[in-house]
Amino acid sequence: MSQVTYHDFGLFETELLSVDFISFNIKRITSHEITRLASYFQNLGFNSYQKQLDSNQSRQDINNNNSSYNKFEVYFILKIPYQKEIIQLQFPGVSGKQFYKLIKQRAIQWKKFPNPLFSRLDLVYQRISKFNDPISTIDFINSCYIQFQELHSSKNLLSERNQKGLILKIGNRRSSRHYRIYTNQKNNLLRFEAEMKGDLIKDFQDLLITSSFEEHQFESKIAYQFFKYSFEIFRSLKQSSHIDWLATRIRPYQYRNAFSLELAIHSDYLNQMDYKLLKEKQHLITLLRLLAYVEKLKYTTKSLTSEFRQYRFPLRDFLNYKNITPNYYQVKKLKTFFDLIKTNFVIESFSNKYYRMLVTVPEVSVYKSEQNILMVDIWIAEELFNYLHPFLFSDIFHQKLTKHQFQVLFEILKTYSSIHLRKEFNITQFLDNYPSVLSNQHKRQIQEYFIQYLKVLHQEGKLQDKVLDLSSNKVLPITDLNSSSSQIAVFENINVQFL
Repeated sequence: MSQVTYHDFGLFETELLSVDFISFNIKRITSHEITRLASYFQNLGFNSYQKQLDSNQSRQDINNNNSSYNKFEVYFILKIPYQKEIIQLQFPGVSGKQFYKLIKQRAIQWKKFPNPLFSRLDLVYQRISKFNDPISTIDFINSCYIQFQELHSSKNLLSERNQKGLILKIGNRRSSRHYRIYTNQKNNLLRFEAEMKGDLIKDFQDLLITSSFEEHQFESKIAYQFFKYSFEIFRSLKQSSHIDWLATRIRPYQYRNAFSLELAIHSDYLNQMDYKLLKEKQHLITLLRLLAYVEKLKYTTKSLTSEFRQYRFPLRDFLNYKNITPNYYQVKKLKTFFDLIKTNFVIESFSNKYYRMLVTVPEVSVYKSEQNILMVDIWIAEELFNYLHPFLFSDIFHQKLTKHQFQVLFEILKTYSSIHLRKEFNITQFLDNYPSVLSNQHKRQIQEYFIQYLKVLHQEGKLQDKVLDLSSNKVLPITDLNSSSSQIAVFENINVQFL
């Protein structure tokens, strides 16, 4: 199992994370010293208020210097349970974001704070609703609440509605980790927020407060904690449409050395479109297998606007790699494929624009050598071989397949290569849209192929143990699937371990 460490994460901005709350404790000070500290915050753009307890709704101005021009707030919490010698300073919401910004700018004079101790940090990821989301944000939260009662029965769960919208709380507020999922008033945004405190963040005290604050070291470690806890909570969710951001971020770490594996093909995210022609499907699979094939070959490095590898190999060798007997028809077919690569026709299958750029081939030619051997000369981006592909498959296409087997395998590969953890297969619809007329015997055979190859993915650890029968809405073990299962949802298993 591949391991994930904090080195795999970057700055909050890169990870699309925002600080939503920050607090730290200081040694108890006198009322006069509180007033003086409030004046310091006033100059930083923060109005200061005090509350006896954190749970109190009412607040009091610390002095009369609060300005209507100040956009930010700081709360002095005067009584902390079991800590009589402590006052806590809290910066909620945008105020926390602003205070953290000042920390990064080294604009905070920490000497003004007696014995400051970092006590809590909230990070939030904000997901914007998409027009093709299968369910609404409200339905997603309700679905999470129902499923978490089984998946996280030992955790405290609370679903409630406030003036801002619906919120689901996961875990004990007194523990070092607490998680919230909530909507905004218009329900078009879904926020995933992790609250971290206590022992979980005490090791970051020096990173945050000392003058030697290193932004990247601090933020990558905190971002790691955010994604680690998020993955722990959501990895087994059966309605996973709204955690596509999490799966997309973690999934590639399963396959750090994809090109080094024998008889394996890797893929990026595929457009979930209807491929009308068999040739279109064959060309895409040929491209994926070509990328796996050339990696084992020697190459020379060429430079255009960036670095490229130039490969040169006999065309027949690639046919042999594909386990295809070289003949006139197969050679002609492969030459047609390389002609299509020149037009970048095949790369339109990929949904990721950046990956389409990487897989674009600037130069390719098929020619006869002096020994009258058909040779292929092709340039492929160097960066493609260092790219973390989100999907890796055993090259079952290496076997001699019937037309029906190929069609089924392609449909499984295409559907699996989507951003969602939940992969739906409507086998009845697949048969209805099949490009040729099928006998009842062939229909049963195709249904059996689907079940057979899905079970292979499960054996390889790529699918979770449970599947959902969409026709009956019942969950059953994947081992119980049979040819009568015509509409099912399987669930991707992301095999990583957070250290």
